Amino acid sequence: MQIGLLGVPAMAEVEIDFAMDCHMARSNNETFVCSDEDLLRRDTEMSELSDKLYAVLDATAKAEMEREFAEWLATRDDCEDNYFCNAQMYSDRIAMLNEELDHMDAPAGDAGGSAIGSDGFGMIANAGIPGYNRESFPGLTIEICKAICVQREWCKSIDFDRAKGACYVQPVAEEDVGTLRTDYPGNPYDHYFYAPRLRN
Repeated sequence: MQIGLLGVPAMAEVEIDFAMDCHMARSNNETFVCSDEDLLRRDTEMSELSDKLYAVLDATAKAEMEREFAEWLATRDDCEDNYFCNAQMYSDRIAMLNEELDHMDAPAGDAGGSAIGSDGFGMIANAGIPGYNRESFPGLTIEICKAICVQREWCKSIDFDRAKGACYVQPVAEEDVGTLRTDYPGNPYDHYFYAPRLRN
């Protein structure tokens, strides 16, 4: 989940408002959302969850969340006054935010000998799974890569390129392929698996 304040100095605290400001509605679709009681209720729920998640992120992850939110707003505007399209956009985002917050609150566990973080992910350094990338994203933090994985019901693991900030989202984990590859030249990748979706 992210949004574009990467150039803002650390001293300058910039707060983002995730809630719809109907006095500042710019597009036809924003005006439409403001005219619908149910969509406004969904917007309020979404903004409250966004505020909760934003509050616990570090500066880099906050900037990424801001960028991603701006992209979501642009996609929501493509709904063009369609109630069902807007409602689905809000439902999907609310579900993603709830899941992300739930995993941050979840107790740490253990799977495959690797410690599981409070976000539900475990990490194996200098390893990866070749040949199973379903989606790839350049220039992200691992926190945002994890949020992308959580949002996709099929995602079981991520290979993260530390130098490039690139994440490769995969529908398989070590349990599916038998073994991880650990001989990549220069060992650029760390492998993250999403424990709640593993069988073991």
